[in-house]
Parts: sequence; structure tokens; C-alpha cells
Amino acid sequence: AKIKGLDYSKIEVKEARKNGLDVDWANFEEGINLKKNLFDVVYAGEVIEHIYNADFFLEEVNKILKNGGYFVFSTPNLCAWFNRILMPFGIQPLFLEPSTKSKLVGAGFLKRFKKGSQPVGHIRIFTLAALRDMLAMHGFKIMDVKGAIYDEGFPNSILPIDKFFNLFPSMASHFVILAKKVNKVN
Repeated sequence: AKIKGLDYSKIEVKEARKNGLDVDWANFEEGINLKKNLFDVVYAGEVIEHIYNADFFLEEVNKILKNGGYFVFSTPNLCAWFNRILMPFGIQPLFLEPSTKSKLVGAGFLKRFKKGSQPVGHIRIFTLAALRDMLAMHGFKIMDVKGAIYDEGFPNSILPIDKFFNLFPSMASHFVILAKKVNKVN
């Protein structure tokens, strides 16, 4: 298998190259400068939520995938079980960052539990329904959806609850989605 990596972080690209990996810098907002129909699989772990124009990103992924190729990605879930509990109390949903200076804005009582205050740059947070619609609109069919835990954010005592909600992907902390390029763009 031949693997090609792309990253927006020039520091990460440099580090990957030092380790012998074939990685190039890319600004996903400007496009993916690779040949059409090149890859059997494209993987984007925790990327789409950092992109202003998610539609353009999905178009670019579709472009570089071979017909019948697979797109595997992960992203936080706006409708995670804990956001459903927090929002009626006026607490900002986790993963949504209204401030570019502090992720503590709107966190209410959670401020004392959050590690650090530096935002991670989430721009778009999706529900499963929104992802289904967007993927279909851009020529993909979802083949499978799994839930994933929020392992960086919860104390160990809450992780079993988070793992339980993986059984119901629409309520899980994160999605891991397998989609197939079907070329029926609506």
C-alpha cells in the first residue's frame, strides 16, 4: 500500500517527513492539489470540524477518491448525550467554541473541570442527520457509523457512561463514519 499524508500544520509535516513519511502541506480551504481518482481510501481524523467550507472539502475528497472508494473520518457530535443534558441549563455545548480566545466562554460550572482554556479551532460541529445530508449531497453513501468516546475530556469515572452511548451513534461523543463514493451528486 502507498500512503500519502496531508496536513495544515507545517510543524507536523516536518516531523512526519523526519520519520520517513510521504507528507505534504495543504490548505484544505484552498483545495487538495492531487490528481483526480487517485485514492482507494481517504482518512480525515478530526479535520472537518476545523474547516470553514465543509462543502468544498467534501467536493475535494470526492475528487481525489476513485469511483467506489471509501472516505473514513471522525468528528465530534453536536448532539452528544452530555450536550443534550447541558444545553437546557444554558451551558455552551462541548466542542462548540464561541470565542477564539478562550474555550471557557459559556462553560458555566464546567469551567473548573476543563483542562486549559485555549480553543482548538472548531468551526463546524455536526449532527448525524447533517452529515448524512452533506455526504449524500457530495456523492457519498454512508456505509457505517460508529460512536467514539471523548477520551481527552472526561474523568475516568464518566468514561463508562460515555462508552455506553457509543451503542447509539446519534448520542455518542464523536462519530467515526465510513462512506463510499457513489458519484450521485444531488
